[in-house]
Amino acid sequence: MEIRTVTESDLAELGKLYLASWRAGYKGLLPQKFLDELTAERWKGKFLDGGSFAAVEDGKIVAHCHARAADEPKMSSWGEIHTLYTHPDFWGCGYGSAVFERGEKWLREQGFNYAYLYVLEGNERAKRFYNAHGYLPNGDTLCCDVGGVIVTDHKYVKRL
Repeated sequence: MEIRTVTESDLAELGKLYLASWRAGYKGLLPQKFLDELTAERWKGKFLDGGSFAAVEDGKIVAHCHARAADEPKMSSWGEIHTLYTHPDFWGCGYGSAVFERGEKWLREQGFNYAYLYVLEGNERAKRFYNAHGYLPNGDTLCCDVGGVIVTDHKYVKRL
């Protein structure tokens, strides 16, 4: 396994990774019609700011983590794990952990002492993963309209 920084030439492959991961990981949590209508282009042009890292196996990107300075004004001194996705064919194989830890390292290198991330309500797999990596819910929530349905994300925090 190789962990490397994402480049512009990776963006199309990342879109495919995200599409597969969303369709499998959010099945039953987000509206099926929304998941069915997603395309890889949804993520086109994203992930080139901050620290964007890919786990690569046999020349294929199998996991991705995007870390950045906090996007929320009240969290301005914090780092954020903006996204973490692993292709479903590689769940449970350690790729997500490896690329996630690289994202956390990048946040520490940028001088952040604390990090946060969001977990979709009902996403028990993600909760277990983040708990195992030392993240705990702080009680803050974020409500979003996804495909005409209001869903809730829970903020998890950690001292780096």
